[in-house]
Amino acid sequence: MSYNCILLDFDETLVSFSQSEHECIAKLYNKYSIPSTEENIRYYHTINEECWSEYEKGNLKKKDLHKKRFQKVIDKFGIKGVSGEALNREYEHYLKFSAHVIDGAIEFLQDIEDYATVAIVTNGDEETQQNRLRLSGIIEYVDGVFTSDSVGYNKPDKRIYTTTLKKLGVENTKSVLVVGDSLYSDIKGGINAGLDTCWVNFNDKENTTDIKPKYTVRDYTELKRIILGDKWEEK
Repeated sequence: MSYNCILLDFDETLVSFSQSEHECIAKLYNKYSIPSTEENIRYYHTINEECWSEYEKGNLKKKDLHKKRFQKVIDKFGIKGVSGEALNREYEHYLKFSAHVIDGAIEFLQDIEDYATVAIVTNGDEETQQNRLRLSGIIEYVDGVFTSDSVGYNKPDKRIYTTTLKKLGVENTKSVLVVGDSLYSDIKGGINAGLDTCWVNFNDKENTTDIKPKYTVRDYTELKRIILGDKWEEK
């Protein structure tokens, strides 16, 4: 079997968001004289993950997510004279210019671009993600970019995928593969939409959830083999 439409996540699937986040939070901390220690950066990372989890569950609006995560930073470190919204704008500005491509990602895209329609489906901010896609060079290898901001739904809502497929003109859902690193957002979202799913597990994490992807891969070679099927030719 092979797939001719690939709906790819962006962060931690093609680029390292963790590297960008660490880099940008360190810059923000330095500006406000907060020691950019691993512990302090990890504090933001934990709060951000909690907020995105609530957003993906539909319990938190995007604008409130942005405000809440940085208000906690303000409260934690006693920053004066600045709001959560203002800190978020500064962070997003830094993030817009940070894109660390995962080794092998471009080669993977080059190998599949002639065989499949490839689209990015991401919960990230529209302007930020579009700029990071251009900066990374990944935009050159995809047929469309669909953010939760532009589509109106966030993963794991199945409508972000059904709307994307409609805009791409793809009717045969059996030929579609959803690929991403998040079990809750990418894999559950794909399952909700009735699509085949592939969990990108580059760090060999244990799946402790009841979410079961059709495939699990640990590198781009395994992923390429699944996508191309009988068209696979190892290079």
